Amino acid sequence: MIEMAVHENYLKAGNPETPVMELRKLFAERDHKVRRRLAENPCTPEDMLRDLSSDDNPEVRIAVAENPQVLRDVLEQLVRDESVYVRFALSGHYSLPLDLLEYLAEEDDNPYVQDHASRTLEGLFLEKALADAGFVHIEGDKEKLGELLVEAGILTTEQIEELLRIAREREIPLGRALVQTRALPRTIVVAALKAQQKMRNSDYSRGEAVNALRKLPGVRLGD
Repeated sequence: MIEMAVHENYLKAGNPETPVMELRKLFAERDHKVRRRLAENPCTPEDMLRDLSSDDNPEVRIAVAENPQVLRDVLEQLVRDESVYVRFALSGHYSLPLDLLEYLAEEDDNPYVQDHASRTLEGLFLEKALADAGFVHIEGDKEKLGELLVEAGILTTEQIEELLRIAREREIPLGRALVQTRALPRTIVVAALKAQQKMRNSDYSRGEAVNALRKLPGVRLGD
């Protein structure tokens, strides 16, 4: 009976349609899974999220940071959390304010957190550069970009296959996977995606796109 009650509370805690008064009652629940669901619920009141951001369980604190309704000052507290597990999780959040990601990349005392935040920033800068260029990801982009990089001699088929696996596993575009894994510099990834877009728009033939990539500064063919 106790397990059934906890399961029911777990479902209620994560349901956006649960009345706020009921959510407040669930706040007294000590099971960390229920409290994590409360922290994830976008309808959980701000004062409860603030209290949950100091929960003893790091998974609950991470869930607070991922809540779209979390306040800025709570995020500022969480990027300085005593748990490296919490800070590492936040360092991979693309929705975290840019200055807080930069803080983790530059000021955190853990090198893994710093590196993770730096990779996230690179991904954000990549997406901004592509948005400024009007680039739109479409179905099949991952494979076509991979083929282009292989044909240009920038990466091998084996490297692309592994990167495609990572992209699918993380459910991200191949371009972001290239940047996150540091397989290629962001400038080369942006140029490759722009060349792909020109092919899509019939502004480049495939041969022209391949030649343009081979001439990029910093490209070392056959690495």
